Formats: sequence, structure tokens, C-alpha cells
Amino acid sequence: MDYIGEHLWAGNLGRFSVILAFVSALIAAFAYFKSEKNTTDSSWKSFARISFYVHLLAVFSVVGTLFFMMANHYFEYDYVWKHTSLDLPPKYLFSAFWEGQEGSFILWLFWHAVLGFVLLKTAKKWEASTMIILCLVQAFLASMVMGVYLGGLKIGQSPFILVRELPENLSLPWVQMKDYLQMIPAFLDGSGLNPLLQNYWMTIHPPTLFLGFASTLIPFAFAIAAMVKNDYSTWLKPAIPWAFFSVMILGTGILMGGAWAYEALSFGGFWAWDPVENSSLVPWLVMVGAGHLLIIDKNRGGYTRSAIVFSILSFILILYSTFLTRSGVLGDSSVHAFVDLGLSGQLLIYLLFFTVIAFAIFFAKMGKMPKGKNDESLSSRDYWMFIGQLVLLISALQITFTTSIPVNNSLIGPDGWIPLLQEKIAPPTDAIGHYNKIQVPFAIVITLLVGISHFLRYKDTPNVAFKKVIRSVIVSLTLTIVTAYGLNFFDESNALLHVLLLFTSYFAIFGNLDFWISLLKGKLKLMGPSLAHIGFGLIILGSLISNFKKEIISKSDEYIHKNFPANENVLIELNDTVQLGEYKVTWVGEKFEGTHNYYQLDFFKKNVNHPDFSLSPPILINEQMGNNAEPATLHNLTYDLYTHVTYADLRPAEEKNAPWSEESEIVMGRGDSVIYANSFLVFDSIAFDVTNSQDPKNPNLLLVAKISIYNMDGNVYSAMPILTLEGNTIGHIEDEISEMGIKLNFDKVDPETGKITLKAFTKNEEEPEIIIIKAIIFPFINLLWIGCFAMAIGTVISIYQRIKSNA
Repeated sequence: MDYIGEHLWAGNLGRFSVILAFVSALIAAFAYFKSEKNTTDSSWKSFARISFYVHLLAVFSVVGTLFFMMANHYFEYDYVWKHTSLDLPPKYLFSAFWEGQEGSFILWLFWHAVLGFVLLKTAKKWEASTMIILCLVQAFLASMVMGVYLGGLKIGQSPFILVRELPENLSLPWVQMKDYLQMIPAFLDGSGLNPLLQNYWMTIHPPTLFLGFASTLIPFAFAIAAMVKNDYSTWLKPAIPWAFFSVMILGTGILMGGAWAYEALSFGGFWAWDPVENSSLVPWLVMVGAGHLLIIDKNRGGYTRSAIVFSILSFILILYSTFLTRSGVLGDSSVHAFVDLGLSGQLLIYLLFFTVIAFAIFFAKMGKMPKGKNDESLSSRDYWMFIGQLVLLISALQITFTTSIPVNNSLIGPDGWIPLLQEKIAPPTDAIGHYNKIQVPFAIVITLLVGISHFLRYKDTPNVAFKKVIRSVIVSLTLTIVTAYGLNFFDESNALLHVLLLFTSYFAIFGNLDFWISLLKGKLKLMGPSLAHIGFGLIILGSLISNFKKEIISKSDEYIHKNFPANENVLIELNDTVQLGEYKVTWVGEKFEGTHNYYQLDFFKKNVNHPDFSLSPPILINEQMGNNAEPATLHNLTYDLYTHVTYADLRPAEEKNAPWSEESEIVMGRGDSVIYANSFLVFDSIAFDVTNSQDPKNPNLLLVAKISIYNMDGNVYSAMPILTLEGNTIGHIEDEISEMGIKLNFDKVDPETGKITLKAFTKNEEEPEIIIIKAIIFPFINLLWIGCFAMAIGTVISIYQRIKSNA
């Protein structure tokens, strides 16, 4: 059957490009393998490069084709129909592209292709051995979006599949309609983008995060290549910049996610220890350890095994996080996780393949790796840097264990792989409190080592070097005491740990600042590591103060609703004023713009006659996927005031202001009684009357229903709604009983049964318009954002200097 209006060429081009990307990646991997085996014959390397260039073009074609389909609203394709709509602003087209699993796999595939091109141009003697790994990974990723069925085996999920080609739709009647695109209303518009993703952060956060995911592959590839070649020295120089590039990009992507949560999700903060957040954080922690171990091994030697293991683990943990977030196992524990598309088995193969291969090579080659040095001093920099990386690893393992509880529980019990074990692990009820309690001690150790490590020397540190730390210790201790007393840290249950973290955070900042000024003489080209460490200290300091000392100022002593705790929410009537902390707040009105309903709140502090500032937290209106409250935030130098609407009446104005309720239909026979609006209605009788008309043969007919109404106090009222017949025209004369707030309309009468049908209305009481809001003060949160920039800039400087020194 030839369907009308389908753009089949786009889907065919997309599918062909995916298959070409898959095949060319395998061919490139094979050609690079042959090149590595026969280094004297350059033809295999040339062929491998050509194959990779074909792969690169195929990946670009996949991306371009899908973008074109989405931009032009080809709703006959399932992916386009599910993630776009006619009213979707063009600026959110990118967000729609990677909203689904297929699009995010393609984004990941794209970044690997780009990084592979850079690696091809810069790896020199390591080109063939590292590109083999990259091309194999690309083949696996391409298979995830192939959408090929081999009998009962499904390989991948294609974004280029038509809605009518989906197995669940094959039996539907419209599949047999040639013009279903014009005839079926569902295809005239798409489902649209999830309201949570209609935020500018979602146009830059996912691509940055996936570039970070992709970047972990390069140190992994160098580590595998080093083991295969038995070359454990020269791989360090090219691998170190890649490792810190990964640290910078992945860390930036994670922090962007925090900013998105802070501005869009109304989590009441930038970090909620959500399983999907954790699955990004863990590989970053391990990659930080890998980068530092690579530096130690290059400068001192003896840490080859650790450097390789960390480089392998960072990529393996990316694959594991992919399995967690896309297999559906986190569906009940995370708001971010994807649903299972039937790819969990394929994802598991992807994970196990590279895990088994990597560690099989490691254990086979471990005996040939350089061993650690025996003359290591407890005061050496390399020793304490190694301890720091172990702490990072233990921290990562703890987060992974708790995050993986749903996976562990799925393996246990009669339906799991381990039926003998029946007792499942209960996930923590307070996830944020659980992680904070465990991770704070790790953060104390890490920030302490970050502050002191630069003052240490490789191999051994003379006692005189420790005297240079005293200045930073005094400054940090002074600021800790001032901050702890000023912000009442000593009043909390975990006061000791929080004060210790406060001190070590200050020490990380001022220790590195002192080192850069006094020992490095403030040279800009040498400030990279110190600035990155200062940024890290600021992030921990800002997180500590803003998270543990945040103040919910929207508190009320009155009961509001079971879903809105009175100690966190406050009800405001229109044009009324309530107290929020030190502010008096008035809700002055609402305004609808585009898809958002804004609620203007005027804040008064110094001037009671004129607001000091106004905030308008909006609610994004989306009938298909549900409405979403978004915060409005006042950004000050020392604090943020964060507000969002937790409840508002979103009915149209004409419905909210309607004088009468929706009609209720009442059918009654003579003598019947019904309960309506806290009263009894009794049908007493029906009277007929005839009036004059212009046609004597067809007089006007009036039917009067006599209704008695009894209220709860025993009072009786009478109502006489009228049904009129003028020629062939039926009319109605309503009767309003003002004392009862009831209006009755005589709708019709059944001549056979004598029963009448009334339309009843109750008068709406004039109730004040209300909203419920939540407001939070985040003190000194700007320290966190400044730390993000400082850490990123410091890492960029470090990478630049590494590349420059390697040139």
C-alpha cells in the first residue's frame, strides 16, 4: 500500500546511515588491528583512516537526518511524534532531540566520532592501538539505534521507525488507511516535549554531559593500548591531558545539571542525590583519581597498576551508569531514568564485553607492570596523593552501592538470578540525609589533602616545608570560627563534622592560594592546578553552607493541606500580605504569557509603601504531560531567595468566576424527593396553562413544575420553573431560590411516565483566590557557582600547559 504524505526517504536515509556507521566502525577497527600487527605496511592504516572518515560522515548524516525530520514535524515517525509538537519553540528542538534514549545514544555516538577524529590526528604512534578500542565502542553504540529484528532478537531501537511499523500498532484499523496522516487527529500534532526539559539548561547540559561521558573512553583506550604494547611509560604523556579534559567536561556537565535542577525542577536545591545524578558523579570521582595517579606515575613511577585500574574503571562506570539509567531498573527510584525499551540485555552485553576484556588484559599483564617503590615516605606527596585517590574510590563505591540497591534487589528472590537469597535491601527513606552523613567524612579528608598536597615533595618532605602551611592553617581556622558562630553551625546535630568540613574547605582554598602566591610567585601559567583546587574548595564550601544552613522562610502555624506541610509552605490570598522571614509579601496578581502562568509576589522590607523587589514564579501549563512549577529566584551577593508555587487554581478565569456551578440533572416523578445541595427537593405537581398566541389554533402552552425545597433547618421554600411551548419552539423560564442559593430549570417531561427532568444549579460562593508558595534562603550559594568557574578555568590552564609541554 502506498501511504499518502509519508516522507519515507528520510527514514531510509537515517537507517542506511546507522548501518553504514556500524559497518564502517567495524571495518576501521579491523584495519587498525591489521595496521598494529604490520607496522611496516602503511596501507592498512590509510584504509583504516578512510573507513573512520566514512564512519564520521555516516554519524553526521544520522544526526542531520533526525534533526531535519524533527524540525519539519514528520509525525509519521514515532520518535518525532513523541518528542516534538507544532507549538514547540525552535530553541527547544535540541532538547527534544536528546530527550529520548535513541537521541541520547546518537549524541553519545556523535561525540565519540568527534573525539576519535581528534585522537586520529594527535595520537601519533598510539593511533592504531587506541582507535581499535574507540571504533569497537562506536560499533556497539551504533547497534543501539539500529532497530533490526533477527527473528525474535531485537538489536537496538531505531529513531527512524514509523509509528505504523511498531508491533503494537500493526493491528490497528488506521494502519490500513492510505491517508492516515490527514485523517487521524493524533498525527496532526505531536506529543511535545516534557515541560521539565523546556529550559535553556537542557540545550547545553546534556551535550556537555555526554561529551564528558565520551571523553572517559580516551584514557581507557590508552590504558588498554599500554597493556597490549607493554609500554608503561610513554602512554602517560598523551593520556594525562585527555584525563583532565574528561575531568573538566564531565564535571562541568554535572554542575550544569545541578544548575538545571536549581532553576527548573523545583527540587529546592541543586543536588538531590538522585540515582541518575549519582551515576554521573561516580565516574567523575574515579576519573579525578585517574588523572592524579597518571601524574604521580609520570613524575615518580610505581603507580602504573593503580593508574590503569582507575582509567579502566572510569569508563566501565560510565557503561554501568548507562545500564542503570536505561534498563528501567531505576524507574521507581529516579525522576530522570529512562523507561526500558527492551535494550537491557544488549546494554548488559555492552558493559560485560568491555569489562571482561579490560580486566582480562590487566590480570594477564599485571606481572609485567612496574612495581611500586619501597623507599616511599609517609611525608611524600605521592603517598598522600595516592591515599586521596583511594578515598575518592571508596566514596565512589559507597555511592554506587546505595544507588545499585534496585539492581541488587532485582537479582534476589525467586524471580532473580540468585533465588537462594530472599532478603532484599531497603533503600534509604531519606536519601539526601543518608548520602550526606556518609560522604561528609570523605569530603573532609579530600579537602584536607587538596590543601596540603602542594606543600609536600615527591619522595620525602623536609620539616621546614610544613612551616609554610601554618599561615594557611591560621587563616582557615579564624574564618572557620567566625563562620561557625555567625551561621550557628554549633547548634546542629552533626556540628563536629560540619565544622571540620568548614575548616578543611577553607584550608583547601587558602592553602592553594598561599602556595601559588608565595612559592609559584603568582605566575599565571603555573596557576592551573592551584586554581582548580581553589575552585573545588569553594564548591565544597558553598555546598556545605547553602545546603546545611538553608532556611525555609515560608512557614505557617496553620494547617494548609496534607500535601503541603505548614512548616514549609504558606497560603496567600490575592492582594493579601503574609510574613516570610524578614519580608512582608503580597500576591498582587497573575499573568498568562505563552505557556506560562506567572504569579507576581511583591516583597517589602525597608519600605512598606513600595516593594523592594518582585518575583514571579511561573507554572508551565502542559495539558498532555502535566503542569510544572518553576522557581523564581532573587540572586544576591550573599544569598539567594528561591521561591516557587506549590499550588494554584489553574482553571480558566470564566470558570473560576462563574456565578453558578455546573448543572446537575435531576429526574423526578410526582411525589419523589431527592437530596441536592444539602436540601430536599420534592416534586409536588405539574400545572398547565394556555396563553394567547397569534394563531388561535396553536395556543402557547406553559408547564409549571411545583417543587418544594426543605433545608436542614426545616424551612420550606417553593420553586416553579416553567417549560414553554410556542409553536414548535421549546423555551425555559428558570426559577431562582435566593434564600437557598439554588436555581432550577424545567428541562423536559416524559409524557408516558409523567416524570420531569430538572437542571439544577447552586450559587458559587465568592471565595478569595489563593496560592500556596514555598520560599527558601540559600546563604552564600554564589561560592559554589564561583567555584565551578574557578575549577573549570584552572583545569583548562592545566591542560593547555600539559599539551604545550608535550609539543
